[in-house]
Amino acid sequence: MASICGRYIPPNRFNGKWRAKSSLKWARQPPPTGPMWDKFRQLIKRAFCFKKRYTRIGQQVLLDVPLGKWYNNARRHICYEAYRTRKVLFVKQKEYGPICYDRYVTNEDRNYFVKEGISLKLPPDAHPVTTTVSRNENLIADQDFGSITNSTLSEYQNLESDEEEVHGSNLDTLLNAEALITCSDGSYDPITAKAAFNWRIITNKELGLTECSAPVNTNPKYLNSYRAEYAGIRSLVNYLKARGLTQKDITVYCDSKSCVDELNNDYDLSITDLEKPESDIIKSIKTMARTFKTLKFAWVKGHQDDNDDTPFEQRPLPVRLNIA
Repeated sequence: MASICGRYIPPNRFNGKWRAKSSLKWARQPPPTGPMWDKFRQLIKRAFCFKKRYTRIGQQVLLDVPLGKWYNNARRHICYEAYRTRKVLFVKQKEYGPICYDRYVTNEDRNYFVKEGISLKLPPDAHPVTTTVSRNENLIADQDFGSITNSTLSEYQNLESDEEEVHGSNLDTLLNAEALITCSDGSYDPITAKAAFNWRIITNKELGLTECSAPVNTNPKYLNSYRAEYAGIRSLVNYLKARGLTQKDITVYCDSKSCVDELNNDYDLSITDLEKPESDIIKSIKTMARTFKTLKFAWVKGHQDDNDDTPFEQRPLPVRLNIA
């Protein structure tokens, strides 16, 4: 909702006349009523613009705390008209068809951009800006370049618990392996309203066993068995990524078939899916999974040791990881 400069909310965000150009599939529903818009404006101002809540309709609403710099390498669903890096400006072409950008360049001693060519995609450090046309019909970027890496953000967003305890970390063995077999399992107790997960990693030659267990710390309102399963998978995938194991042939086993089916679904989450309690954690896993060369999610039947007397060492490796 905020302006590109991150200092205020434009007035057209409060009356339904503005619509973001988004790649998401938005649900079609009846327009809000007048009282709904009044309550919407009231609550937004109470949350983010409390210092100057009483502004006239049609005025910019200043944020109490301006937004910080843009994160680069971030997946954005809103399509902006212009982006910039330190020396290059990209302006979206108006023609229909595949998205491409007019590329404008500048020198350090000039404050405007001159058209140079066309680009089919944006560099990872480009962030949205607004532009102004100068007298000589060159473009001026209204905002200075300023983006920061989102590695710190990912480090904290991708972990649901700060109490993760990793045992038997054999990183050298895992790095030298051709393939890794992993298994994650989550559990939830509705009586105590507590959840936890456990995951294990081992090479395809059954070396370098590494395991981790931790409680799931999240809003109790959204805590359930599915979130416990997803929390374990996200912690596992985050560990693999952070340790430089993204180029390995990796299979992640889980005894929740619905979780496996959801993660194997290639479609991006729609706006309706984002309303689900686990949508944030599913999106986080899928985003990280795209950085891996080969990362497969597979189902393994759980609790096979309950009614089966097969000796432990004779069971398949995924089953042993699941019941160990």
